[in-house]
Amino acid sequence: MTKIAIIDAQLSGISGDMLLASLVNAGANEKKILDAIFISQNFLSGSTIKNASFLRSVTHGFSATGLRLDFSDKSHKRRGTEMYRSLASCCNTLDLEQRAKVLALESLKTMIVAEALIHGEEIDSVFLEETSSIDTFVDLIGCATALQDLRLFETRILSTKVAVGGGTIALSHGRVPNPTNAILEIFKGRHFILEGGQANEELTTPTGAALLVNLASETITHYPTFTPMKIGYGTGQRVIQELPNILRFIIGASSSIADETYEDSSCLIETSVDDVSGEVIGNLIDVLSGGIVKDVMVVPGLTKKNRPTYLIRIICDRIDLNAVLEMLFKETGTLGARFQEIRRIILPRSIVTVPITILDQHFNVRVKINRGLNSVVLGVKPELDDLKTIASSTGLSLKRTQELVNGQVQNKWDLEDVKGI
Repeated sequence: MTKIAIIDAQLSGISGDMLLASLVNAGANEKKILDAIFISQNFLSGSTIKNASFLRSVTHGFSATGLRLDFSDKSHKRRGTEMYRSLASCCNTLDLEQRAKVLALESLKTMIVAEALIHGEEIDSVFLEETSSIDTFVDLIGCATALQDLRLFETRILSTKVAVGGGTIALSHGRVPNPTNAILEIFKGRHFILEGGQANEELTTPTGAALLVNLASETITHYPTFTPMKIGYGTGQRVIQELPNILRFIIGASSSIADETYEDSSCLIETSVDDVSGEVIGNLIDVLSGGIVKDVMVVPGLTKKNRPTYLIRIICDRIDLNAVLEMLFKETGTLGARFQEIRRIILPRSIVTVPITILDQHFNVRVKINRGLNSVVLGVKPELDDLKTIASSTGLSLKRTQELVNGQVQNKWDLEDVKGI
């Protein structure tokens, strides 16, 4: 049996406190979490947690757990790098596994990067406002502690579609459309599917979105075949008239081979062209590879009358079909294309960030963990772009850089430690 978890945010979205409360409702140790929460205030100057507790409540007839947090904070605006350093110090003080630390830090980094992109600023100089208070630390540290307590870092975690709500909301910069730019930037280019939801409210917050994209490795449009073992219901602070403001977190087990892998529905697009140059084909590959497709392949061949041709095959999400077709027609001039919906089985994979030191220089390298059935690790591979960055900075060859990085990765996590990351 393979352990899986599902974050069900399709009705009321997700926030950091809703995810934390759902984990407590599913059985995470309250005392461990509250102890970590109170410690976190020591690492953010000017913040004080007066009281924190998890309480049961009933909303729209459904029982759920909610986080009640009473705090004061002298600052409502902090530099992102300051918060990152403070959070790193807090993580190092707490008894957290490396994977728990990575989740907390990468989630905060996700929010910082999103704000930098929105405001056109460098990461080192961007300030956080709505996510600058101690409650952000509470959500990040609390979720990392709860997930570690439930041993969910060894679990395949899936996400449903994510409700984001609608209407407009008031921020420090004024009233903005919902979903906000921060939410869109956090989800941009990732495999998650956003829905407006049932209410003109902010259903998904930046902290909840950042935790989700760094935690869930797969998105589902329907539940897989599995046996539910524990169910956690976490409620948010606000009362929404249209629906229960509850996030559902399900922990279960699957014994199906197909369900130990990632199955998705995609589109396969094919067209043959015999009147374009190799330069056009090369440019098409560049355009598609940097965009929204999952895969692109060009196969040379011969067609009728022995004319040379190229068979272009593209795999993309169903929702991106029209955009990819428009791109294909524009770049090649082809007059038509075939497409069909296909099902793919993909072995689960995840990415962790590993600190590396080479020639007295410090780097963070993204490492892809590929797993087979029963969570057996099949491969550990650093991201090529990060290797290129290190090689350029140190003056080493790419080959030597790869050898050094692989050695340090293996020293930090042997295959048994990496199992299920």
